[in-house]
Amino acid sequence: MDEVRRRLLLGAATAGVSALLPELEQLRTIVDTQLGGPDLDEWEEIVWEHAHAVISRSLAEVIRDLSMDLLNLQRTLPTASSRDAAGWARVNARLTFLLAHTLGLAGNTRQSRDWWAAARRAAARTDDNELIAAANAWEAVQALYEGRPLSLVLSRADTALALTAEQPGCAAAEALGARAYALALMGDHFGARDSMERQADVFAALPDTVTRNRMSTEGWSESRLLHTRSLVQTMTGNPAAASAQREALNSYPPGRARQRAQIRLHQAASAVRAGDVDDGLQNAASILEGLGPENMTRFVLHVAHGVADAAPVGHNAQRAITEYREHIALTAAKEDT
Repeated sequence: MDEVRRRLLLGAATAGVSALLPELEQLRTIVDTQLGGPDLDEWEEIVWEHAHAVISRSLAEVIRDLSMDLLNLQRTLPTASSRDAAGWARVNARLTFLLAHTLGLAGNTRQSRDWWAAARRAAARTDDNELIAAANAWEAVQALYEGRPLSLVLSRADTALALTAEQPGCAAAEALGARAYALALMGDHFGARDSMERQADVFAALPDTVTRNRMSTEGWSESRLLHTRSLVQTMTGNPAAASAQREALNSYPPGRARQRAQIRLHQAASAVRAGDVDDGLQNAASILEGLGPENMTRFVLHVAHGVADAAPVGHNAQRAITEYREHIALTAAKEDT
C-alpha cells in the first residue's frame, strides 16, 4: 500500500491521469479487498453496459475496457458464491462473447478466432442452449467476413439451429442469416432464399423487447433482417435487390454509419454487376472515404471488396478494379496506424 501511495503521489506531480491508470487499478483492487468486489447484479449491469458500448463507442475503447473487466472477473470468480454459480458462468460467457465479437469487428482475425473458441467453451459451462447457440451463430457471421471456410460457417450455423430448434431467438435469426450468406457464396440460390424465409419467420415471432432494441448487441431489430435480404439478393443478382437495398437503408437511423455504408456498398455492387463498373467503383470509393476510423470494420472492408468482385467476367475495366482494390488496401492500412 505504501508503494502504491508513493507512485500515486509521484505520478500526480509529474503526469496526467492516464499515466496513473496502473496505480489506480491497484488502488481499486486494495479497496475491493476491504469492501468486497462487485456482486453478481453489478457484474450483470457491467455486461449490459458493454453490450451497448459495442454499438455506440469506438471499438478500440470497447476492447480495452472489456479486456480489463474480463480480467477483473477472473480474479473474482474463485471467491464467488457457489449458490450463484450459474449466474457467474453466464456473466463470464457473455463478457467473453462480447470480446470475441468486438475483436472480430475491429479486424483482429486471429485473436477473434481464438476468442470465439474461448467464448464457445465459456458458454458450454452455462448449460444455456441459447447462449451456446449465440456463440456459434455470431462466430459464423464473422467467419464469413474473415474468409474462413464456408463448411465451418455452415457447421457453426447448423449447430446453433440445432441447439435452438429454430425457436424464436436472436441466435436462430443470426444463424439463418449466416447460412443464407454462405449458401449464396456457394451458388445455392434456392438454399439461400429458403434460409432468408426461415429467418423472416423467426423474426416475426421475436418479442418487441428484442426487435425494438437497436442500441445493444442483445437486440435483433428489423434492420438486421433487411440487411440480410439486401446482401443476399445483391450477391445473387436478384431483380428485387434494388428494393431490398432501399428498405434496408431506410431502416437504419443516420447514426449507424457503418451499417448504412454496407448497404450503400450493396447498391454500388449492383451497379457494377449491371455493367456500370467505373461509376460503381467510384461511388464505393467515396463511401469508404466518408467513413471515419471507428467505422472501418472488417465487415465494411469485406463488402467493399465485394463491389469489385461483382464486375462481369471479361469486362474491360481491369485497371479501374486494380486501382479500386489499391484504394481499399490504403484505406485499411491507414486505419490500422
